[in-house]
Amino acid sequence: METGTAISLDRAIVLSDAHLNQDDLHTRNFLTLVEKAAAENVPLFLLGDVFDLWFGAPGLTFRFQKPVIERMRELRRAGLRLYYVEGNRDFYLKKPHEGSTFHAVSEGEMVASVGTRKVYLSHGDTVNRADLRYRFWKTLSKNRLAYGALSLLPPALVLPLADRMERKLKRTNRRFRESFPEKESREFALRMFASGIDTVILGHFHTERIIRFPQGQATGILAVLPSWKDAWRYLSLTAEGECGFRSFRPDAPLL
Repeated sequence: METGTAISLDRAIVLSDAHLNQDDLHTRNFLTLVEKAAAENVPLFLLGDVFDLWFGAPGLTFRFQKPVIERMRELRRAGLRLYYVEGNRDFYLKKPHEGSTFHAVSEGEMVASVGTRKVYLSHGDTVNRADLRYRFWKTLSKNRLAYGALSLLPPALVLPLADRMERKLKRTNRRFRESFPEKESREFALRMFASGIDTVILGHFHTERIIRFPQGQATGILAVLPSWKDAWRYLSLTAEGECGFRSFRPDAPLL
């Protein structure tokens, strides 16, 4: 389990799967949420796939992505606590973005103390151990040697290829997300609870779920995040251990 430096917070919000792909209302509302998190001093976790496709190599950044990344970087420099866990549409972000755009970037998962709860955060796309076809596809798509070779090519050649790759990924990922693997996700959460985790938060499946597990005198929580574009929803965590979904409103506090 990848933990990095200890993360201890009194509250936080979490969202996943924004899949931003142009300068539109979804992107503007996403940036407004990030700005409100900075203004209200609310730490923010992003559990992958903020863009439809995101390469860590600066030369492979799409034009519309640059102002979004720069604004997050500005807000982080100004004091926003901002964390990122890579999704299946993200490729090698840690080196170029950890310590600049984000406080921390993980290629797999993060563990944080939020208020009274120990929280495990992951994109969630490998939770279903039985989906061998997806695991094989991910191994191929995340091949470090192939990515290294790709990053050496001229951006004018690579970006059109990447755009076609994104469209293929969209079709492929839709097949992999045809149903939420509830049984496998429950089993995964129970393994995490046995290791001392109180709350498991996953993205990827574009479905909104909170499942509570009685654990003696305590309650384990599995939260699965919806796609940002579905209804502009995010998960909130408070110092008192409360965990629930909220709808983003530009004129309302985040917590």
